[in-house]
Amino acid sequence: MESEDVEMTEFDTNAKAALDAVNSSQARLAERMRWPLWRHAASGVLMVLLLAGITLPSGASIAVSGLVLLLVFAIVRDDKKRYGMFVSGYQKGRTGWIIAIQIAITLGAMFYVLNHIADPLGSPVFYVVAAALFVGSTALSYAWEVVYRADLTGGRA
Repeated sequence: MESEDVEMTEFDTNAKAALDAVNSSQARLAERMRWPLWRHAASGVLMVLLLAGITLPSGASIAVSGLVLLLVFAIVRDDKKRYGMFVSGYQKGRTGWIIAIQIAITLGAMFYVLNHIADPLGSPVFYVVAAALFVGSTALSYAWEVVYRADLTGGRA
């Protein structure tokens, strides 16, 4: 079978230029989207607040839930101000697995606290679980950023 020289049409040239522009935009976005350590730690704080909230009487629990919502709002506003946009954690691709792990460890911590610690706020075990959740959630937030940026530069986003 002979190979033929294939001539690129104007459509092919325009499509290639458009694809190159998308890839260039994704590379610039990947470079720009670097969150500071406090932003990752905020993710850990939010998960710990959710954990603490379930141990409190209903009125205090509602107040903690309201605080979590306000903090999420503040983070979204800060991201939009700092970067011009907010990137939701719920992205297609490999970052979805990180979110699934985050949900699993948070629910696991909640289940453990509710079912195995009689007086959570009075038990040192609760604070160990909360500290582990904070560290794990902060690390997962950082891992999410690394994977998200790699997906952008690798054309998987």
